Amino acid sequence: MLTTVEAEIDVSGNVRLLEPVEVKQTMRAIVTLLENSSGSLGNADKVLAFLQSPEFKNRKSYSVEEVEAQIQDARNSWE
Repeated sequence: MLTTVEAEIDVSGNVRLLEPVEVKQTMRAIVTLLENSSGSLGNADKVLAFLQSPEFKNRKSYSVEEVEAQIQDARNSWE
């Protein structure tokens, strides 16, 4: 089973897990280095801004029937 755990690595290479991990035996790990976000939420702040934008708030809404019809049209186009 693979488990992903967030961690920080300092400039000396010391790894500090940011959440508790329970292991029953010694385990191997693969470490992927990510760029430091410097407190930024990355794309999350862009998504939140879009959700609050007039463009999103004034978007066209569809009825359940219209959505179902679009899904059915898409399914039918696969054949």
